[in-house]
Amino acid sequence: VFSQEIVQGFLGENVILPCTYVEKLPDYTVFWRYKDEKTVYDINAGKPYLNKQDPQFINRTSFFPNEWQNGNFSLILTYLKASDSGVYSCALPAVDIIHSVELSVQVRPTSQTKADPKSNSSVSIGGNTVRLFLFLFIISSFLK
Repeated sequence: VFSQEIVQGFLGENVILPCTYVEKLPDYTVFWRYKDEKTVYDINAGKPYLNKQDPQFINRTSFFPNEWQNGNFSLILTYLKASDSGVYSCALPAVDIIHSVELSVQVRPTSQTKADPKSNSSVSIGGNTVRLFLFLFIISSFLK
């Protein structure tokens, strides 16, 4: 089974690359790859196996290990670089599933734009508040 998602991230920031499975897995073996050739992170029988991790990803990856029992093997990639853009795959060999995530890393647009007489600062503040709320909601759901 194959599925695909698109995720946007910003230079120098962190991003979560999603990989979930709704049923209980027989074991927690997961292989994250970048462009099908570079090892991003391996979990072998519930234990991190980083001996073959590509230098591009060393000290820049983490998970939510308390969520593995819930089928959440989403990867946190930190300090994004332009070279991180591309296709990542999350393979769950026990159930023969590959989840593909296309990451697009961009420069975050600046919040200082020309003043628009029709714009209202409360709108942009509200938008930022909603984004912050959604981010905190997503993170809190992973930490439960």
